[in-house]
Amino acid sequence: MNTLINPAASTRYDFLDWLRVIAIFVLLFFHTGMLFVGWGWHVENAEVLTSLQLPMGIAHRLRMPLLFVIAGAGMWFALGNRNGGGLIRERSLRLLLPLVAGMFLIVPPQIYFERLFRDQWDGGYVAFFFERVLQLQPYPNGDFSWHHLWFIAYLYVYVFLLLPLLLWWRSAKKVVNPGAWLYALAIPLAVNEAILKPLYPESHKLIGDWYIFNHYLLLTLYGCLLASMRDAWDWFATRRQLSLGLALVVFGTAMLLFQTGVIERDTPADAAVANIFTWTALMAFIGYGRRYLSFSNPVLRWARDASYPIYILHQTVIVGLGYWVIQQPWNAWTKYAVVLVGTIAICVPLYEGIRRFSLTRLLFGMKAAGKTRKGAGTPVAARIPALADDKA
Repeated sequence: MNTLINPAASTRYDFLDWLRVIAIFVLLFFHTGMLFVGWGWHVENAEVLTSLQLPMGIAHRLRMPLLFVIAGAGMWFALGNRNGGGLIRERSLRLLLPLVAGMFLIVPPQIYFERLFRDQWDGGYVAFFFERVLQLQPYPNGDFSWHHLWFIAYLYVYVFLLLPLLLWWRSAKKVVNPGAWLYALAIPLAVNEAILKPLYPESHKLIGDWYIFNHYLLLTLYGCLLASMRDAWDWFATRRQLSLGLALVVFGTAMLLFQTGVIERDTPADAAVANIFTWTALMAFIGYGRRYLSFSNPVLRWARDASYPIYILHQTVIVGLGYWVIQQPWNAWTKYAVVLVGTIAICVPLYEGIRRFSLTRLLFGMKAAGKTRKGAGTPVAARIPALADDKA
């Protein structure tokens, strides 16, 4: 079997950065689409684009799972050059501080535009912030929330839950070899969804959100597991075609069974096929990423730094811009394009401003300017903490 990756370059897992950047780019398409699919979002267009619903459903099953797997890998790698206390301090700066700042500075405009859209407020934003947001009453009854920043909140909690296990794992020097058993990791995901989703529907409220909480905790743990194994990434790369084939077969079969009524939505069978599809597709993404994206260039270096601030900003920009766009007499696809392009056009300059000031870098989870990278051979252990790019 031919070697897939030059061993001299294999200490840098740039492909994980590429996959993270791609997943966040997909988020821009996804959250723009939420304006047009009729799923009960914060602000919605009157005309529904039904052709978006299937690709949006597929993206929902893949985008966040991929980010949590990469975050888990980053958590494992980060322990390679710091102790448990150091990891908690670093994650508090990179996750908790941006979360708190975002709940006061970034998310409130989303809620403001939603209240305007639903005729639940008719004043200006400053009055809304002081009279409503600062009451600190949880959304949806109140106007204080983390909204899309739930991802950051859950990751921060996972640090404390997984840290004892990861410290033991490292000290015990347990060696796990990759193998076909990795495909079976879809089973815990399926069982969790089949049992807990009917009892605890997706809410992103942390407390009582047991289906989603366990789902992403498992995926984060899977990322830690993969990062701990020798040659795991190359194992995925050599089996990328098999993983992709399995994902496509499962997807095609599931669509046929749904259409014929053999499988109903929100049943244990639905949970089984959905999670088998999710996990095999993630294995394919990792495999193809390892094979074809194990390189760096100026685009990746810019996007790696920009992805976290843009993630924090993007949904607020989409909701604010979308609130204005949906009132225009344009067709729905024109509105979609305007919101998507406008969001990118707004977020990129905002990021360029954020990265130039120490305070804004801190509030958006970026490292202080001027801290040097550790060189061209820096392992990914030093560069992928969660969503942000960790170079310490």
